[in-house]
Amino acid sequence: MTPNAPAHASLRLAQRGVVLLVCLSLGMHWALLQGIAWTGMLISFAREGAMIEAVEKTFDGQHACALCLKVKEGRDSDEKQPQQAGQSLKKLDAVLVAVVKLIAPAAEELNFAVLREQSVSRNERPEMPPPRRVLV
Repeated sequence: MTPNAPAHASLRLAQRGVVLLVCLSLGMHWALLQGIAWTGMLISFAREGAMIEAVEKTFDGQHACALCLKVKEGRDSDEKQPQQAGQSLKKLDAVLVAVVKLIAPAAEELNFAVLREQSVSRNERPEMPPPRRVLV
């Protein structure tokens, strides 16, 4: 295990936390729940009849399940609270500033001279193979 493993793990955890917070702030949790509801509805309707009918019943809007209704209520309540959206963005900004810290890469990673030497040597023509010895 390298000495930077704990720092790397905490950075990875911070990145995942930021992604999760952004997804929640954009309302993607409702899309995830709606997808789960549609999948369950499609499976249950497919057991009762043909697949085409199951797809039609799932997406026609007339056969909503309990989870679909909860998702609709949640989305509607989120849209009715615009004054709290500004507060949640301030909280998100505070979290981002507190969690994300930039770490400079190591000095050997920034050495472009080695890369230049490798690219120049690749552009040269290959050496000719040694001459074969002719047996007389």
